[in-house]
Amino acid sequence: MEMFFWKKNRLVDQFAKTLADDLFSYLQPAVVEGYFAKAAGKAAGKLPAAQIADLERRIKDVVLKVQHFKTQQSLGIYRKARLHLIFTERLKELGFSEPVAQEINKIILLQTP
Repeated sequence: MEMFFWKKNRLVDQFAKTLADDLFSYLQPAVVEGYFAKAAGKAAGKLPAAQIADLERRIKDVVLKVQHFKTQQSLGIYRKARLHLIFTERLKELGFSEPVAQEINKIILLQTP
């Protein structure tokens, strides 16, 4: 049993915030919102195919990073929940709308064990 459990919590928090910052540096909130609006069938501005491919690739990169971190750190259920909560909150702080932040989190949650 890890005696100083809060050290791992800090590690999880730092990883989640860094991951959200990294995603924000590559993808602007307006572009991501347009992508998810188009995916939901709502009328939205057309996004170029290259921009769509880049967005999907960046989200897959985030999924792979989360998957690697979860297995490397052998996170339990509470720390996994903490990771997703901090990640979503940081996305909202950076300017993503709540539905978009939840949708990105949902994609990551469904594709990582």
